[in-house]
Amino acid sequence: MSQVSRQIGAAEAAASPPAAAGATAAAPGATPTTVPLLSGSASTPAKAAETTMSTPQRLRLLSLGVVVVGLVIGVIGALIFTYLAVSLSRAKADTAQLIRVQKIQSNLLSADATATNAFLVGGLEPPAQRAAYDQAMSSTSSLIAEATQAQRADGTALAALNLQVLGYAAMIEQARANNRQGLPVGAQYLRNASAQLRSEALPVLDNLVSANAARAADEMTVGAGYVVLVLTLLALGGVIAAQTWLARRFKRKINVGMLAGSIVLFVLAVVSLIVVVQLHSALNQISSGSLAAVNTAADARIDANDAKSNESLTLIARGSGQAFEAAWKSSANSVTESVGRLTDKPELVSQWQAYTDVHTQIRALDDGGQWDKAVAKATGSASDSSNTAFGAFDSNLAGYLDSVSQDASDSLAAEQPGMVVAAILFLLGGVAAALLGRRGVTERLREYR
Repeated sequence: MSQVSRQIGAAEAAASPPAAAGATAAAPGATPTTVPLLSGSASTPAKAAETTMSTPQRLRLLSLGVVVVGLVIGVIGALIFTYLAVSLSRAKADTAQLIRVQKIQSNLLSADATATNAFLVGGLEPPAQRAAYDQAMSSTSSLIAEATQAQRADGTALAALNLQVLGYAAMIEQARANNRQGLPVGAQYLRNASAQLRSEALPVLDNLVSANAARAADEMTVGAGYVVLVLTLLALGGVIAAQTWLARRFKRKINVGMLAGSIVLFVLAVVSLIVVVQLHSALNQISSGSLAAVNTAADARIDANDAKSNESLTLIARGSGQAFEAAWKSSANSVTESVGRLTDKPELVSQWQAYTDVHTQIRALDDGGQWDKAVAKATGSASDSSNTAFGAFDSNLAGYLDSVSQDASDSLAAEQPGMVVAAILFLLGGVAAALLGRRGVTERLREYR
């Protein structure tokens, strides 16, 4: 019986539930105590397991990142180099507008020089000079209309200039009409016309020259190109870091797809560096070469025609033209300085000197009381006359100005195809880098599976 009792007790003990976790054994008769559980301690490992990213997930994220980086570099590079191509086109247009405005200045002062010189003859001016004046004024009107269409920003200023030109032409006609009749008031109309041209029309042209020169300079910058270089290098660094992680994770030094993508990004970085540096050098050469020559030659021609006009106005004033002679000296000094900087056209210096020598003779005759001889030397067509010497200089300078203007325009146009090619290369290269990088990551993902 006692053996049966012991078996029943053992069975009951085995069937009874185990003591709660954390319960401690108590001495007989003592109150049992329980240690409470830390909140959440049992679920922490499960949550950590849930938030840890698996290797396939990392590979998929890496594949997406490589694709995005490649496409972003391709698109940004294409956009920036397209922008540079457009900027070069705008710089070319602004340079052409600058040249137009400078030609307007030259034509107006050439017309004034012709009109004042013809006025010295008295009566009906020589047909050749009348034709030269008409040609200069007609060319001025055409250039104003062309410039208005080419650059809308200059429209208001050019409209005001056109009114000034019409007013100048009207006063010149009044001067001619009175001069034909031998009326002294004709000389006053002529002086007023020349004064109005210099005080109202030329300042408008000076502002237009400054505005278009500034616009052209703003467009002839390559700063955006360096942004492409920096972004490409950053992308290359990111891809290299991804390759390093893959090599450590999969115990392989080379991932062919990622390596090929890196090579493409490296090539793009080199291409961007070469293109930007070459463009920067080319634009500096244009600015300091043909474009600088355009500005210098234009300034020289404007000042030269201003001097020639003041020479005639000095004689018209008959002994009271000291202010016009002072203006002649100022303009002549500017011309001497300008042609001295045109080192590729040294004959201009000697031609200008030949004209200034004739002017010195004219002043000596006029100051010596031989006004008629001074006028004859200023208006005649002999080889030693002022008109002949000045005509040779002005014709040579005008031809040179046309030549360097064309060079500046052609040089800017020559840089545009390179920007277009660079834009296409970046777009294709970015897509290639994205596809190659994705292929490399996909191979590792396939191996993992």
